[in-house]
Amino acid sequence: MPVTNLPLIQQAITRYGMSFYLGLGVIGNACGCIMFTRQTYRRTASSVYFLCLSICSIMYLIWSLFPYLYSLDHIDPQKQSIAYCKTRFYGTHLFGQCVRYSIVLACIDRYFYTRTSIHLRSFSSISIAVKLVLIMISVWLIVGIHILVFMEIRNNVCGMFDAYKLFYAAYQITFISVVPPTLMSIFSILTFRSLRQRHDGQAHIRQRDRQLMRILIVEVLINVSTSIPISCNFAYNAATIYVTDKTPLRQEIESFSGYIVQNLIYLISVVPFYVFLTTSKPFRNEFFDIFVNLWNKYIRRRTRIVPLAEQDARTRRTHTILRTEHQ
Repeated sequence: MPVTNLPLIQQAITRYGMSFYLGLGVIGNACGCIMFTRQTYRRTASSVYFLCLSICSIMYLIWSLFPYLYSLDHIDPQKQSIAYCKTRFYGTHLFGQCVRYSIVLACIDRYFYTRTSIHLRSFSSISIAVKLVLIMISVWLIVGIHILVFMEIRNNVCGMFDAYKLFYAAYQITFISVVPPTLMSIFSILTFRSLRQRHDGQAHIRQRDRQLMRILIVEVLINVSTSIPISCNFAYNAATIYVTDKTPLRQEIESFSGYIVQNLIYLISVVPFYVFLTTSKPFRNEFFDIFVNLWNKYIRRRTRIVPLAEQDARTRRTHTILRTEHQ
């Protein structure tokens, strides 16, 4: 029996907060897919990474959050099926890593794009971007196989146990909390330096480059700020892995804090489209143009104003039909 209200609060957050997360993320990333497949953006290599980011974010949110919502009113299938237990965590890991490292590849691409060297700028091409995306997906398909091997169900709980739990904590700290934010930060700093060198000390940087810098700053800040609590939680779990005399109160507090940190992980797959929308004026203007065109084409056209004379004629016909039926 719970000793605090934290389990009830967690259930409420799952029912309403995760539903909001899921809807906001899927809608935003679907809009991102529409934007990055338009001719305006198809000509740049970064659009390939952002398109991959949007698609993987949709899959990540659906694969990760929908089972939580389903288990609120149904029996959790991952507690009964070892195959589902393994594949669910494997898919969550795969899509999550693709989301993170798509942003890393985008940061690297922006660095090459801002270089003055023609040889270095040649690495910022659509063909290379497609190859790197395929390589990235293949790498994480292979690297994540250990989840399929070592995930278990014990005492009606699907999770990591014994030495594998310690290994997975170190693995998460390295490849989720440390490597992606570090690479993003390094290549963002290098990009800023390249932009300064390109403009040779000009007082005003071009509008496009200023927007590029703002997007870089916001993306890196979001990823770094979410990686800090995640790293702390992973480190704490690793340090207390062999502590067996935890009180029920401590267990509930640890479970709730871990749950909140887990929600922060999903943030990186929810906000990318809204980052572009708020920090890039050309992106925002084109998106609003698309929305207005769709509204005029499919919504406004169906709403036709009926002339007054036609309304009077329809009313007279209706009254005639009613009198005939009564007779």
